[in-house]
Amino acid sequence: MSRTRALDGTCVECENHLEAHQGPGAPAEFEYLVREVATALVNLGRGMSYTDAAKRVRMTANVGKTAALREVVNGQTVAEWMADFVPVVAARHQETEWPAVLVLDSTRFIWTNNRSGQTFDLFSVLAAYGYDKDGENGRLWKLAAAPTNDGPAWEEFLASLPGRPLSVVCDRDYGIIGAVQRHWGRGKNAVPIQLCEFHIIEKGRQALRKDGVEYDDPLWELLHAALQSRAGWDAFDAAVTDHPAAANGRKWVAYWRRRMRAQTDRRPSLPPVYGNGAIEEPIRRVRAVLESRRWTFRNRARMDLLLELVRLAHLRADDAGVYAIDIRAHLAKHAGMPSRRYRALYDSWGPKTSQQRTYSLWSTPAEKAAKELRNAARKKTGQPPKPAASAGAVAQQEAEPVGIDF
Repeated sequence: MSRTRALDGTCVECENHLEAHQGPGAPAEFEYLVREVATALVNLGRGMSYTDAAKRVRMTANVGKTAALREVVNGQTVAEWMADFVPVVAARHQETEWPAVLVLDSTRFIWTNNRSGQTFDLFSVLAAYGYDKDGENGRLWKLAAAPTNDGPAWEEFLASLPGRPLSVVCDRDYGIIGAVQRHWGRGKNAVPIQLCEFHIIEKGRQALRKDGVEYDDPLWELLHAALQSRAGWDAFDAAVTDHPAAANGRKWVAYWRRRMRAQTDRRPSLPPVYGNGAIEEPIRRVRAVLESRRWTFRNRARMDLLLELVRLAHLRADDAGVYAIDIRAHLAKHAGMPSRRYRALYDSWGPKTSQQRTYSLWSTPAEKAAKELRNAARKKTGQPPKPAASAGAVAQQEAEPVGIDF
């Protein structure tokens, strides 16, 4: 491996004198040290932007240099490290198959066109949390981005790993439910789908509050036991049907009666995970990292790599020292010069048909609306709409960074 960076011949870490063949390791032909790359990846997983991470790592890289100090203006350098090094640092914690209990949920990122007032889904993040067959050892299993969170997106997500869970826990999301049934089968071969009991019960509580049912009324105690067994459900069903003031409660029971009879009958045979509450905190973390910059994220492959760093941060596995160890081992395995793969992530530029997309991450309606907004802005300033690129220009553009998320 290459060696570089010493301040007056002294290591900035251990303060010992260094010979030319000693010192911190760096990938061949890199200006940055392995530990600087590792630190930048940790910062990205904790919510730092590509640009801020690049500026910080540049300041560190300037220490000990005799040449003129360099600055960076965007996050391209760090963004390019994603394809090369995120799979390396994530390998220790990569899940290889679906768990016994699979908890699924998603979150949407939205854009409002201020000119028209219309709201569009930009993209969604699909999330999976997993437990063993005893409902223990839960952890965040997978995060992935998609233009939508509909059935086909969930089918693609489920097909990304092998294995068949004993049960799936989710809200009444028809995209998830349909994808689970199409991927693992229906009827006798189906994977049991457990609807989150917490959210169902919360709707029941809201119904009783609307009815003005006092908290010392027996209905409340019956409600809390209603989803734990078929007998508990039947008892609440009978009580709320006879209650003179529970009009909203009766509507809630009528809505869920058929589904809850089946779910409570099956409940004793399922692993003891009946709610999706564990996945909500990771989703909040994802939103905290992405929300303020949601408009800038347009490349799906790079987003998936960023989400993997967020997952490692949630697992408390985002240690710069461990990342550096894994990167050094990877470099040593490839004689210090692994192939660079970042260009393979670029969204290609050039003429588009109605079936082709400019951005791999954005949903089609949002992408179309953004294009119309740009053309309207150009027209207002007297500029013609951007023409389709020639074949030669396309070849040149595809050699340049495209869709970098700053």
